[in-house]
Amino acid sequence: MFGLGMPELLIILLIALLIFGAAKLPQIGSSLGGAIREFKKSFESPGKEVPPAPPDELVCSQCRRPLQKEWSACPHCGTKREA
Repeated sequence: MFGLGMPELLIILLIALLIFGAAKLPQIGSSLGGAIREFKKSFESPGKEVPPAPPDELVCSQCRRPLQKEWSACPHCGTKREA
């Protein structure tokens, strides 16, 4: 763990206690834990998937997002629209 032993961790904790105070340390720990949890969750879950478009709707061949009839290229990914 980065070459830190128990004495070093205790010194860091003591300095944090002096700087932030006993009332703020639980809040800081909770927010840090939540941030780490969200970070891990973002790597574990797949990205947002675009829902499929209805069959009568024009969709981009690259990103599968809906297109309007007057568009010549997809505004999301820049792919030219197929005829």
